[in-house]
Amino acid sequence: MNISYWDRESWTSYFENDILPLYSSAITITGLWQRLKEKAHGKFLSEVVKEIPSLEQAFVGGTSPPEKYEENSLARIYKELLGAGVNLREYYFLKKLGKEPKIPCKVEPTGIVSYIERISILLEQIVTQARDFGLLSQSSIQGVAESSKKNVDEIFKEPARISEKFADFLTKAIGVTATYNEYTRFIWFLRKIPKKYIKELYSELLKPEVFRFIEDLLGLREYVAPRVEDPEIAEMYTIFSFDYLLQLEEVDKKGGGYMYITIDGKGYRLSPQYIPCLDDVSYKTIGGCICKLNELIWRFFSAESGYREFCQLVCDEIPCPRTEWELAEESRPPFSRRDVYWLGSPDSYETLSKLDEWLPAVITGRAELVKDRNGKLVVFTRW
Repeated sequence: MNISYWDRESWTSYFENDILPLYSSAITITGLWQRLKEKAHGKFLSEVVKEIPSLEQAFVGGTSPPEKYEENSLARIYKELLGAGVNLREYYFLKKLGKEPKIPCKVEPTGIVSYIERISILLEQIVTQARDFGLLSQSSIQGVAESSKKNVDEIFKEPARISEKFADFLTKAIGVTATYNEYTRFIWFLRKIPKKYIKELYSELLKPEVFRFIEDLLGLREYVAPRVEDPEIAEMYTIFSFDYLLQLEEVDKKGGGYMYITIDGKGYRLSPQYIPCLDDVSYKTIGGCICKLNELIWRFFSAESGYREFCQLVCDEIPCPRTEWELAEESRPPFSRRDVYWLGSPDSYETLSKLDEWLPAVITGRAELVKDRNGKLVVFTRW
């Protein structure tokens, strides 16, 4: 690992060069949707075009009568990404008769904008905490907001630039994932890490001053503290984590073969690919937020998200960073079935032995380790 995780300046570089640009790109997309909604939703296209002539192309560019969207057309991009559209049959009928297109515009919420909005909320939490920690300046954050507004203005003048701006978001999002970014990878590996792996992977982190720095910056806290007779073994298997999937309360098997888990009083379904979004869980630490951000971006580019087809409208090749991560990480859970396994109380050598088998998979994210309401350790496989 080629990062100086003990150095404040290296973290400033991460937040300035990786996190802030992605934040700017994300709020450009969400800001564009909001501005377009304010300017066009519920208004006649003729009225919108009189105020902002360029927006006609956003609604009808690349279409043909009576109501056809050409492949990769500009109007299709606006429709799929921002929910912007008009009744094309009415539009071309009125144009044929030489009449003004007095047809209502729609700018409705889309799944992809809502997803990017969730990403932007996490990014806002991250940059705010980085600022409070003295690693980002308020002026740099303000500069991002101003840059985003300028980007939206540019797209309004030249609607075709939406492809460029969305492709920029995709590139920056991929670059922040644990697959490609060493800082995010460091944080991802810390999400459930025992002392034995800290010693093996990040020996500098065992220095008290370095540990305190990372603890304060990322929110790293003791999560599992075994109480066994041998103090050396107890220390080796002491596990640290963030505010990230900390307590599993119950698991139920229901129809369709899915597993349902309850975490912090809320129920979630374990899909075959797992990674429950837990969208309404509020993460308060930088470490927890970045782990969640990484999962959301991984899922965004995965086949099950349903967004890859749209992304191909603006980019020729769309990578799948989670699949690349899976292929690169050779660790496997000791069991292949996607299921939930109770390891037992961490106060016995038997449980620690089972835990030891799972740890390589837990570290890379192939399996998730949580505690039930009685403090017993539970793991479930992800892929």
